[in-house]
Amino acid sequence: MTVLAADIGATHARFAVTELDARHIAPETMMVAGIATLEEALSRFLKSKGVSASDIDAAVIAAAGPIRADGSIHMTNCPWTIDPTAIGAAHDFKNVCVLNDMTAAALGLLRLAPKDTEKLGGGEPVPNTPMAILAPGTGLGVSGLIPCAGGGWTALSGEGGHVDLAPHNDREIAIVFHLLRTFGHASPERVLSGPGLETLYETLTALDGSGTSPLAAVDIASAARRGEAQASEVIKLFCGWLGAVAGDLALTLGARGGVFIAGGILPHWGNLFDRGLFRRRFNAKGRFGEFLDPIPTYLVGRKDLALMGCLEEARRLLG
Repeated sequence: MTVLAADIGATHARFAVTELDARHIAPETMMVAGIATLEEALSRFLKSKGVSASDIDAAVIAAAGPIRADGSIHMTNCPWTIDPTAIGAAHDFKNVCVLNDMTAAALGLLRLAPKDTEKLGGGEPVPNTPMAILAPGTGLGVSGLIPCAGGGWTALSGEGGHVDLAPHNDREIAIVFHLLRTFGHASPERVLSGPGLETLYETLTALDGSGTSPLAAVDIASAARRGEAQASEVIKLFCGWLGAVAGDLALTLGARGGVFIAGGILPHWGNLFDRGLFRRRFNAKGRFGEFLDPIPTYLVGRKDLALMGCLEEARRLLG
């Protein structure tokens, strides 16, 4: 069976036409900026591939934003609305399914091989127990994969990147207070994302009165590699807070099947990602440190995780 899988983020839209049992997906990538709607982007993609929508058994489209009551997604960091009714009206797909991108990423965990991940500590996963996933990128995606009583798995559709951000020490308390004064709310996404890196850098500049000019996220990573102090502190804060938020999620879901870190930022960092700090903060939950200690944490290297999850959803859709 032939599936159109799509992963729509705030910056890039990735499309692929592939078989239901594909093990790897090499998508075509478009910049979202300059394209008015998803329907227009789909038209461009299908034309470039010489494929008719009527020849596709299922179109499964994952997008960054919460699912609304009517099954559509108004994207959080992009002006597109992903509406299955509008997609069906514009393109003659046999089946259309829209899901949150992190729901798709969670489903994609079912297709990971051991070589696709780097273990970041902990013991062995407990079979048939919940798994959790966080993905810092343009935003911070959060989801989980929950075993069903009769077999199979259910992927969560939530917005855990927008819960309250908890500080761990005096420096983080000062940062959170600054974020509250600036934005009215301090969430993990405010710091654990590409824009979050920039926000952290600007916050440290304000707190320390350093007068440092703002830097783009990619330039912060480069400056940290050169040993620039403020950029290095930003990276340290990011790694520590990511571990803390991952630990929070593991406790919330009872994720003894493992916690997986995906997204577009960390795979480019290499040794800049402080794995030891990440894991220490993961475990630093007081008397529940013993509960967290055996839970394995993993860094996911695959870029097609959400697309693989789209194939899992297509399998369910097509029976």
